[in-house]
Amino acid sequence: MADSYEIAKNMDRLMRRIDAALHKRAAALDTDKIGQLGGLVLLAIAELHPVTMQDLVRHLGRDKSQMTRLVQMMELKGVIARTPSQTDGRVTLLHLTEKGCAFVGTIRALMSEVIDEVLAPLPAKDRAALARILSDI
Repeated sequence: MADSYEIAKNMDRLMRRIDAALHKRAAALDTDKIGQLGGLVLLAIAELHPVTMQDLVRHLGRDKSQMTRLVQMMELKGVIARTPSQTDGRVTLLHLTEKGCAFVGTIRALMSEVIDEVLAPLPAKDRAALARILSDI
């Protein structure tokens, strides 16, 4: 069995390489100044769509007040909208606007490019195995 320390060290190195490559390219694409955390929020909303603020906070492991301010800012920028729940009038659901969906598509395309570059040294069968492993996490 693989040593947890070695896995942690290698995962950290991989995530830092991905983060650096994304950061380098993201500024040109982020014309609305959504930011890195904003991008994570959009990706989470796309995955959980629609989602309550409580579930979004839980999913991302962030402070509720920080997330509330960020969601308000993103709502003003037109990438997130709120709608009342049809099953519980006390609950508000967050969803992506058309602009938000387009931005998520841009983020995913950029992430795909970066992952292709970072994982280029791996043979196709190893990349396929990694994809299967990550889908189970």
